[in-house]
Amino acid sequence: MERVCARRLGVGGWVCLMSAIAIALGSESRARAAEPESSVPPVIELTETAELPGVVIFPARASGPRPITVVLHGMCGEPIRTCSHFAAQVTESANLVCPRASQRCAGGGVSWPQAGFADAVEAAVQRAKTALPEAADDEHGRTLIGYSLGAYRALEIAQNSSGKYPRVMLIGAKVSLNQKLLAENGVLRVLLSAGGWDMMHDPMQREAERALKTGVVTRFLDLGPVGHAFSPSFASYLPTALAWLREG
Repeated sequence: MERVCARRLGVGGWVCLMSAIAIALGSESRARAAEPESSVPPVIELTETAELPGVVIFPARASGPRPITVVLHGMCGEPIRTCSHFAAQVTESANLVCPRASQRCAGGGVSWPQAGFADAVEAAVQRAKTALPEAADDEHGRTLIGYSLGAYRALEIAQNSSGKYPRVMLIGAKVSLNQKLLAENGVLRVLLSAGGWDMMHDPMQREAERALKTGVVTRFLDLGPVGHAFSPSFASYLPTALAWLREG
């Protein structure tokens, strides 16, 4: 069908093109209809108030007390967009909590300020815990994931967290890991990751190698031929990342 459409530019060509579109749309509709509803995790969005930060929550789909994974979005981002790349897989075994930064960007979205973000993130987590349908599991600590600017903030939080975040994943940020602070604050594993076309890729890979020699249990995960952004292919790398973090 595609070869016929490519040769014919008249009415017949348009009929062929429209038929192809109709078939494609029909196939997409059938695929969506066949997709189980349980594969789409429910979401709870709490808007910010004068006293409390906004937060997006994807409750764990498994029953019983489940741990918390916190994801910090990037500069001028939104938690719902960033966390949509994590929700389906994280909620198989954990609650996903995505705090919203407080500093508004002129072109839309929000960013993390230079100070006060650690308290805001903790307030968002506590707010999320009260909204979860079941109690969270605090016994085994939380997982902390940060993307871009959120990765810098996540590392600072982890290195001063008093054991709240034993597992950390940092995406697309030129970070420097402090072995002493990580050890003192109970961080057991740090996963650094970036796409192959991201300018942060090589510095992060080198930092993982350097930190490993100092005693930090760390690893670098190449996210494939992508730049400084999430792509559909990210879902294929996430299981490896989560599995490695859970080993700690």
